[in-house]
Amino acid sequence: MNPQLRCIVAVLGIASAGMASASVTFFEGENFSGREFTVDRPVADFERARFNDRARSAVVNSGRWEMCVDAGFSGSCQVLGPGRYPDLGGYGGRVSSVRPVSGEAMPGRDEGRPMADRRGGARATLFEGPNLSGRSYPVRRGMMASLDESGFDDRASSLRVEGGYWIFCSDANFGGECRTFGPGEYARLPSGLDNRISSGRRISEYYPYTESPNWRR
Repeated sequence: MNPQLRCIVAVLGIASAGMASASVTFFEGENFSGREFTVDRPVADFERARFNDRARSAVVNSGRWEMCVDAGFSGSCQVLGPGRYPDLGGYGGRVSSVRPVSGEAMPGRDEGRPMADRRGGARATLFEGPNLSGRSYPVRRGMMASLDESGFDDRASSLRVEGGYWIFCSDANFGGECRTFGPGEYARLPSGLDNRISSGRRISEYYPYTESPNWRR
């Protein structure tokens, strides 16, 4: 084997080993309860494992994973970084496919779909109706201590995070019930925040940050 080919084989071996070590475990119930399904490679259709539209919580043991609501990695998708997700938010009971992704944005993604983290792209948009419908309110700065003057206080029912990691709370000044959201689309906010968001802020532009994403304040 010539030196150039040996080098290529070595690089491919390292990449394969890194990919194999990445894994994510989905759970049938919230808070990591019920039947579980561990994935360490792309799964284009959860139906084959009899887990289609069943996942409601997840633990990303390593790597970054793109989960999608349709088979074949299509439909609305969200990228999860390492951490524990006791509630998948708008994706709960809807996941049909998943695959590992690199740290860069996925190529070919339509503008209307969520992106993986993008450099300098940390922003979020609140929507008055479910499924990203109705009047919208973009959070143009990294922090909003109160929505009182925006006319959007206690009105948001869905959310799109286009980059970064954000915490949204039911009371002004980041009080009350708070949850953390990473890049993706949330067609319906959890009950504690549906039509209740009064403040929010970006806690990190990129993963990882100093604390694990635990959906709590």
